[in-house]
Amino acid sequence: MPEEDEDALLKNVALSTMNKIDSDDNHDHDLEQDGKDIKSAHFRKLEQWNYARHFYVWLRTLQNTFGAPFMAVVVIVYGVSEGYAGNVRHIAANYYWKDVQKLQPAESQAFEAFVGMPWNIKPIYGLITDTFPIGGFQRWPYLAICGVAGACCLWILSLLSVPSPWLATLLMAGAALCTAFPDVVVDAALAEQSRNQPTFASDLQSLSWGSLSLGGLVGSVVSGPAVHSFGPRGAFFLISVAPVLLLVAAWAIPEKRLPKGLDRAKFGDMLKTLQLFKQALKIPAIWRPALYVYLARALCPDISESMFYWFTDPVVGPGFSEQFIGLVGGIGYLAMFVGVGLYNCWFRRYTLRTMFLWPQVAYAFMGLCDTVIVNRWNLQLGIPDRAFVIGDETFTDVIGRLQLIPFMVLSARLCPPGVEGTVFAFLMSVSNFGATCASWNGAFLLHQLHVSKEDYSNLWLAVVIRSLLRLTPAIFLFLLPLGTVDDLETPIIGGTNAQAVVNKDEETLHMLETQQEMVEMKH
Repeated sequence: MPEEDEDALLKNVALSTMNKIDSDDNHDHDLEQDGKDIKSAHFRKLEQWNYARHFYVWLRTLQNTFGAPFMAVVVIVYGVSEGYAGNVRHIAANYYWKDVQKLQPAESQAFEAFVGMPWNIKPIYGLITDTFPIGGFQRWPYLAICGVAGACCLWILSLLSVPSPWLATLLMAGAALCTAFPDVVVDAALAEQSRNQPTFASDLQSLSWGSLSLGGLVGSVVSGPAVHSFGPRGAFFLISVAPVLLLVAAWAIPEKRLPKGLDRAKFGDMLKTLQLFKQALKIPAIWRPALYVYLARALCPDISESMFYWFTDPVVGPGFSEQFIGLVGGIGYLAMFVGVGLYNCWFRRYTLRTMFLWPQVAYAFMGLCDTVIVNRWNLQLGIPDRAFVIGDETFTDVIGRLQLIPFMVLSARLCPPGVEGTVFAFLMSVSNFGATCASWNGAFLLHQLHVSKEDYSNLWLAVVIRSLLRLTPAIFLFLLPLGTVDDLETPIIGGTNAQAVVNKDEETLHMLETQQEMVEMKH
């Protein structure tokens, strides 16, 4: 049944129900208020049923348009691999460095930065899949390889009692690589499906972001009890189901075998893409915002590992449990919805520089609030540790989302035709590399201040320095374009050169497919 017909049916049911209630109310004037209450209750039930029905119809529409297998691929890669497994891995890794490896906060901060390195080179994965098809396919073989390799990395990590920190880092980085690579593969599949069905492009994005958020929430709920019951190594084994499910995604992802002539390594196309990408980086409208994004992340030291050590210390800190740490981690996913709502309803009207300035100032202020709990002033004010941390994390995560959304919109608008995917992945990688540098800077700061798990006396000073440095990105706001997001114009590389390359590739593919069909008809 079409959605419009279902809406009409719902309206008719609502009207008939309300008319029946109105006729009953006319029998007795004293029951007027009761009738109103009954109508309100019916209305609420109908509204709830309406929302659930709309969601069901929306899922069925996506299924009829893209197929259930492709929807399963999106849920597996974004929801299970990135959302669920990524959240559990993060919590388990924190306890792994602290309790299994017995590292100092500065050391674990540095090793975690190395673990995140695979997310910094995402454009390379796109070039690999586009240039080196395996057996005539560009997607499912890479998903299958990542599934097997990622599961092996997590299994080995869970079986080794106390490997060297560098071996553990290598295994974690391998698991991260096997998460980042499928992300690029499915991003390309989403882009292709969006081009084929532009009407449902936003719905695909909603499905991917919704899967990521729901998976993250589930991971937050599971991470604490998993680490508490099985330990960090057991938690790593628990999330190995995520790369195993990539084998299912490899089987389910829709992909046609490349025709003869295009099923071999395409170094010429890679060189063309690199040439266009090089030209794109020379455009000020691209490299200036990219430089700002890097500086805004790199100049703000990340000392989250030291805060985690202190939060879980039962002697000098609050001694939070694994369950509470997981709960705090899930706040960020709930904050995602709040941040999106604030941006759409209010924030998007302002200029880009304003959108980046005030969240950064608020981010610095919220960072200073950590000095309150580190110095235990909250207890003197009668505020429990748990209540203070939940409130602080909620506001901090909402502000973080308000910083992220303008960056995502800006990145999408800055991608020139012909190299959209490469430039977008580059901008994401620049942001990720900035975060990696922030972790290294944080490790250096903690080392210089002699912050260790035996001595947190200078932790408050590290918090103050970090918070003040969060104001430094305001100095580089001149790198961002003037005006609002709607005023931005997409850069063009050399006029129509980029589009000409795309059109030429499409014509070549169509010609080869036609030739192959003619050969098959002859046989």
